[in-house]
Amino acid sequence: MWDSKLFKAGIAILLLFLIIYIGSQITFIFMPLVIAFEALFFSFLISGALFYITYPFVDWLHNRRIPRPVSIATVYVFILGLFVLLGLTLGPILQAEFTKLVDSLPEKISEARGLLRTLEESAIFAQLVDLDALNFDNLTDQIANTLSSALSQIASSVAIIIDFASGIFITIIIVPFLLYYMLKEKGKGQIAGTLSKVTPKKYTGDIHSALTEMNRQLSSYVQGLGIVCLCVGVLAYIGFLIIGLEYALILSIFIMVTNVIPFLGPFIGAIPAVIIGALDSPLMMFLIIIIIVIVQQMESLFISPQVMGRKLALSPLTIILVVLVAGRLGGLLGIILAIPIFTVLKIITSHIYEHLKISIDPAD
Repeated sequence: MWDSKLFKAGIAILLLFLIIYIGSQITFIFMPLVIAFEALFFSFLISGALFYITYPFVDWLHNRRIPRPVSIATVYVFILGLFVLLGLTLGPILQAEFTKLVDSLPEKISEARGLLRTLEESAIFAQLVDLDALNFDNLTDQIANTLSSALSQIASSVAIIIDFASGIFITIIIVPFLLYYMLKEKGKGQIAGTLSKVTPKKYTGDIHSALTEMNRQLSSYVQGLGIVCLCVGVLAYIGFLIIGLEYALILSIFIMVTNVIPFLGPFIGAIPAVIIGALDSPLMMFLIIIIIVIVQQMESLFISPQVMGRKLALSPLTIILVVLVAGRLGGLLGIILAIPIFTVLKIITSHIYEHLKISIDPAD
């Protein structure tokens, strides 16, 4: 047993965890690394997502004998032109809706208070909720005071605003450079080449196979998720325009963005639209719910199966459990990254298992 490869592998893993634990106690070594990680994490995350969206176009141009730097520059120009086109077409609508929303916010708060009072006077609601313990006037006042206090603190915290703005500015500056080198490196295979040099030759094939599978799985997931979110946003916008909902573009963009969150995203994205509809009329709220249900059913029954397929090979129960655990460990960001991280870990684990299986029992 002491000489078995499985036992030695277990000891190596335990030693690795021990080294990480001891090193984490030395704060003056790890703290700069943590700060650097926090500063660059979102830049790498956004660059990675854009990489999986753009590299098929770069490869398509490069395969037609266009130099890779020129292919990357062409894709950059296309993306910039697309943003300019969207800004010219949707920008005025978005600006008008946002201005209208800000101007009507006090009126919406007053309408919300009236709706809450109506609910308070309802006999059915009185049977469901203890009205002695719940005072809607105090509740709405507390919400309004909390929002006002938060806005005042944000307005007075100039340092926080400057830090947030500088973070966004740095991200905007860094992302194009990171994306450029990611796209350029893909044509050279530097990562696979570097790993091949530092690992024994007998592991080279396994590492190359694992990297290829990771790239394929993550590419399918990111590209598919982007297409699904875009389709959901467009369908929601069309539905909101049909029923004449106010702030249709803002609400549909919110639904599109929140759709990146597995399972919870559709429900989170529907909340603002339902609230706006409830403040308008019960009929409008009912129509909004119908539109959202139709869009989500089209997404789950037609769009996702056609776009995403079953390339990730994850059962719905597995996805639910992974999302719940990731949400507990990493919050909202953990939920968003749960499926990609689990997919990578699954690929690594399966390749390690296959390698150990062959090493222990070569006859198979």
